[in-house]
Amino acid sequence: MVEYLAPGVIVQEVNSGPSPIQGVGTSTTGFVGLTRRGPISGRPLLITDHGSFVRTFGGALPPDPMLDGFRDLPDGVRGFFANGGRRLYVSRVVPGGATVATAAPTGGVTTTTRSAVLRNATTAQLTGLLRGIGVGTTLQLRTERDGIEVLSDVVTVTATDAGTRTVTVGAAFSTTVDFPSGAGVLTGSTGLGADGAITGTATPAVSAIASIQLAAHDPGSWGRDLQVTATQEAAARTEFVAIDSAAVGDTKLRVLNAAGFYPGAWIEIDTGADKFYRPVLSVAGSVLTVDGPAPGATDYDPAGATPTRVSSCEFGLAVSYTDAAARTTVSERFSGMTIAQVPGRYFRDVLAGSNLVVYGDGTTTLPADPASSDPFSFPAGTFGGAITFGTGGSDGTSAPVASDFVGTDPGPGRRSGLLALEEVDEVAILAAPGVSDQGVQLALIEQCELLMDRFAVLDPVPGTAGQPATLTQITDQRNLYDSKYAALYYPRVLVADDRTGAPRAIGPSGHICGVYARTDNTRGVHKAPANEVIGGVLGFEAVISKGQQEILNPVNVNVLRDLRTQHRGLRIYGARCLTSDPMWNYINVRRLFIFLEESLDEGTQPYVFEPNDERLWARIRDSVTIFLTRIWRDGALMGSKPEEAFFVRCDRSTHSDDDILNGRLIMEIGVRPVRPAEFVVIRIGQWLGGSSVQEL
Repeated sequence: MVEYLAPGVIVQEVNSGPSPIQGVGTSTTGFVGLTRRGPISGRPLLITDHGSFVRTFGGALPPDPMLDGFRDLPDGVRGFFANGGRRLYVSRVVPGGATVATAAPTGGVTTTTRSAVLRNATTAQLTGLLRGIGVGTTLQLRTERDGIEVLSDVVTVTATDAGTRTVTVGAAFSTTVDFPSGAGVLTGSTGLGADGAITGTATPAVSAIASIQLAAHDPGSWGRDLQVTATQEAAARTEFVAIDSAAVGDTKLRVLNAAGFYPGAWIEIDTGADKFYRPVLSVAGSVLTVDGPAPGATDYDPAGATPTRVSSCEFGLAVSYTDAAARTTVSERFSGMTIAQVPGRYFRDVLAGSNLVVYGDGTTTLPADPASSDPFSFPAGTFGGAITFGTGGSDGTSAPVASDFVGTDPGPGRRSGLLALEEVDEVAILAAPGVSDQGVQLALIEQCELLMDRFAVLDPVPGTAGQPATLTQITDQRNLYDSKYAALYYPRVLVADDRTGAPRAIGPSGHICGVYARTDNTRGVHKAPANEVIGGVLGFEAVISKGQQEILNPVNVNVLRDLRTQHRGLRIYGARCLTSDPMWNYINVRRLFIFLEESLDEGTQPYVFEPNDERLWARIRDSVTIFLTRIWRDGALMGSKPEEAFFVRCDRSTHSDDDILNGRLIMEIGVRPVRPAEFVVIRIGQWLGGSSVQEL
């Protein structure tokens, strides 16, 4: 009881009527199968158009005899959206033995020429910062002509200009060859000396310093097409003023402005003649405390009129993947990263947002970070080029089997395959486009029957020797199943191959699911998804005659008919479930009950734990009656008035004393679903005055 303890006006909000019941969605679809790339575990991703599917999962799978019969999902997705589908969850499957592509870049300097370096030139403008390039550093340029590597002479830097990113060398890069913009640059810098200054070799060489290891985000050969380019970056720049104090352990540098510098950063101190690199321990006002050793009295003095520059050291990665078959490029850019564990800049944390690459070596155990976090351990491409993913990247060593599609269950949020789709309550239609393996189809049916909130669309078996499946093969396949939660369609459809443009036969389930979704959204789930045009197909693998359909329809195989000679296009001409129970023959009746049951389940949740008496019974009865009346008005229930279309009972007659004592609320509902007019019979006969037509 509400307590009233003090005089005054008390305003209370009360419910004025029964809680409304909202209808659940019926057109959200779940696909499981092979894709070019994409995550293989966790919650399946929601796709709302074909373009987003290509960007996330890639285009057509590469030709591979091992994968024949399992390559139809990308085409099925295209067909789903072409036929009116709107929401699709995709759970990717990979065959056994699939591996990720990996890269193990070295540390060092990465830059290229910003403009052309002509023959006899002794200066070069570079694209990156001049980190690691100072007076005395050796350089070598590289380009390619007609597939042949062309190298410049090895030259020594005599001066640098950080403002224009220009280096001056003691001798011409080449007296005979021009180097274009974008030519690679290799330096002799190999790391830092004990005093934090650049060390190097007389001849430029690829650095042997270990850097961060990278791997493609997901398994598959697609990872070998990844392009990753490392760049040098500086988040903060200022000018050196003076040394506040110096000791063996650390040095306090007063700078013009310390904004943007942070503890854990490495800084470059460029005097114009020498470069020193130090990690920052702390920042206080305009003073940077850096790790030692203590510099000499004049180490940081400017070499000329230009002041000594101080800049922070970070790196960036530009990641791109081009799917040639889909003519799509996906790009990502990550900036301001460090190897040191600086919040917001630590490379592991930043790369966690990538959909293309991850930190690692392709195994489940992450490798350790590089031994040093200095700028020479930052990743670099040889001659400033792309970091290549030359190891791994396999689409598998064997054809996928049913267990691959079923998936594994390491726990919520980490499941794979069909098990991952179990977690998505919105899914109402389920398919594995192109897959006719009995084990996979049984798994689809099992999930639908277990959850009772989704319906499976099955594909026909392919024929032999490149021919369409025969009627005997299809009826044999149909006889494998008896379920009111699945439907089988025949024949396969023809689509244009993404790679060759030639017609290719694929399973029709992706296109059929799109028709389901379109019918649900335009007419309602009570309308049978039949006598509907299939879009996005060139034709059918076999033209089925009416006589052949008279064999298949009675055994509940849904036939796709080519009615172009009747000017009616390509249509679905069946609406039956794979069941022996005549009460559940029709797809729309089964799916209508799925819709009603799920809607009532979710809509009556507010009544759980309410006082179980006549008042609660009346409230829940009113809620359900209002909901079913709306369904009747939509045309889903048969009858000229609500009383003929359904009944709802929840009163003393539906409850025993035992029910009430054990906390059970019992409600009985009966509905009269509409069934499709599968056979339109017209009876016509002669009479003296003309003819009489009667339609039943």
